[in-house]
Amino acid sequence: MVAMTMHTQMAEILHDAYAHPAQPGVYYAGWDTTGSDRLNRLGRWDWRPSAQRGVDNAGTILFPLALGCPPRETSDGRRWIEKIISSPDQAVNFTPPNVHTGYAGDVLRRLTTLRAELPDDVLLSDPDTQSPLGVAELLWDDSFYTALLETPAAVHALLDRITDFIIAFVQEVQQIAGERFNPCGWPGLWAQGRGTMVADDTMSLISPVLHAEFSLPYLNRLARACGPLFYHSCTWRHSYFANIHAVEHVVAYNWNPGNSDDSALIMREFGGKAVLAPHLCAEMHQDNDVLALDQHFADEADFFRYLLDNVPANACAYFYFSDVCQKGDIIDRIYDLLHERGYTPQARGVA
Repeated sequence: MVAMTMHTQMAEILHDAYAHPAQPGVYYAGWDTTGSDRLNRLGRWDWRPSAQRGVDNAGTILFPLALGCPPRETSDGRRWIEKIISSPDQAVNFTPPNVHTGYAGDVLRRLTTLRAELPDDVLLSDPDTQSPLGVAELLWDDSFYTALLETPAAVHALLDRITDFIIAFVQEVQQIAGERFNPCGWPGLWAQGRGTMVADDTMSLISPVLHAEFSLPYLNRLARACGPLFYHSCTWRHSYFANIHAVEHVVAYNWNPGNSDDSALIMREFGGKAVLAPHLCAEMHQDNDVLALDQHFADEADFFRYLLDNVPANACAYFYFSDVCQKGDIIDRIYDLLHERGYTPQARGVA
């Protein structure tokens, strides 16, 4: 009974953080098993109040597979897809299948089975939802970016149909998972209720003007139909900030601090509008964009201190620790830093 009370309290705290992102707070999620024996013995060392289970492992190619791209294996054994569009005419005439057929249907049936078989306290995570523009890029051959300039109407026709398909699929997932849905498929945060993640990773591959035309309208259709959004894009640059602000109904922002402009700048810009949710990976302190800060971070814990120091006073942050959790000495130091500042569940008197 004590454990259930603790988990319920953690869920209420995090739910309130999403609802009030301008209210100061720092939370974090990581891996169940870390490289630190001490943290592993704590049981619940982070802020996730419940276990969660993914319903699909296709990653970024989920929607291309669902839309009819044949699967193939790359030379290094990675699962990938064949392109199915090579001309504007094919784009204009493209007709998505019903979401209950093909690969999408398989995912929905697996989700139904998991809901029936897993314990009631295990949440079902949103599959990897790519932006409509990102999906279109994967369907189309190497002429895709030329088509943005030369035949924009054909691209918009394709994006319109892809968006309809994504909305229909996400709504089915939401319906099946019900109250056990975790809408944040990436990063590995706790969330519960309606919404969806969306990965807008094509943003940095095109100009801000093209992104505003070919991505924003479709992201916002998804937000209105399925939101709120847990918005991800690996690379955030200052020139795209106005576009990111224009994405509607965002509840959390995620970016890669190792492959973006200074996270201190990003957090000042977007703090208070939605929960700030950057992730920390192993060796991120050596990524080019971090080295460009000229701060000479000794390791990932030193870089994390910089991120933590720059969380604005009017903002809520929810960090995700990825494979850095495998480095026992580093994750120990990160945990100690969080505990010293009163940000761990134990320091808050929750666990």
